Amino acid sequence: MKKTGDQLDIIVKILILIGMFLLVLLVPTILQIGGAFPNVSWAIYAAAVLFIVVYIGIAYLGWWILKPNLTRPQFTKFTSEEINTVFKTYGLILILNMVFNIVMKMVFHSDATENQNNINALLSSNTVTLIVFGFAGAFIAPFVEEFIFRGIIISYFFKHRAWWLSIILSGVIFSLGHASSNPISFALYATMGMILAYTFKKSGQIKMSIAVHMLNNTVAMILTIVGLLLTK
Repeated sequence: MKKTGDQLDIIVKILILIGMFLLVLLVPTILQIGGAFPNVSWAIYAAAVLFIVVYIGIAYLGWWILKPNLTRPQFTKFTSEEINTVFKTYGLILILNMVFNIVMKMVFHSDATENQNNINALLSSNTVTLIVFGFAGAFIAPFVEEFIFRGIIISYFFKHRAWWLSIILSGVIFSLGHASSNPISFALYATMGMILAYTFKKSGQIKMSIAVHMLNNTVAMILTIVGLLLTK
């Protein structure tokens, strides 16, 4: 029987979180290695397949760790009220992102975060990577990141006290996982992480924050890919 967060030593919980955090940071390296051999087509395809397999494996591992800590069904059918909440939450994230981006452009004369620049560079490397990373970013990353940055963090740390502390912690660690070149871009991702954490904690269902995250990533990926294709 797997242990819940309440049954684990704090050191073990921290090590689990660090391990999952590093896996999320390192998995894009697989695509970068494949792209380092542009004249070897099989290397690019092999890297793409390995990336998807490993990423899905990380998602499964995150769910395996998280599941014992959950006390209610998580992936029930969405109600109309829940769908409405998902779109409202995404709208809030969209507005805040626009505000942060405007301030970042005014202060740092940049309208893109370092994380977005890294994504653009990876998507621009080759067509296979564009398709695979675009798909993974929209449909796999929301599961991976929500299981880790929302589910595990909130279930493992401050679960029974300091209601807002786990939300803040979730946002800060989520932002640490996204490259930030200045305090405003860091605040942007931290705020998004806190909104997703609040959504999960308030609803008690990880499907809610996953749905918001997936909607956000899908729209962002579509706009990014269209923008890259138009500039070629």
